[in-house]
Amino acid sequence: MKIEQLLLQSLELLGLGMGAVFIILILLIGLISIASRIVPEETVATTPTVAQTFVNRDHIAAITAAVHQYRKSRKL
Repeated sequence: MKIEQLLLQSLELLGLGMGAVFIILILLIGLISIASRIVPEETVATTPTVAQTFVNRDHIAAITAAVHQYRKSRKL
């Protein structure tokens, strides 16, 4: 084969490959758009529940004591 024929064949393969990728990406964008219309958005609860706002004072005291003991042992 001559160089001209090889270059033409490579350009054909390049166009075919890029075209296939372009078509697949367009189809993927279309499918994602359709799926986003079908599936509702997830809603996040903005108000905290009673269990989330309740802070146990014993837990805070235990954590504070543990941090104090750790810092005291690191200063030796």
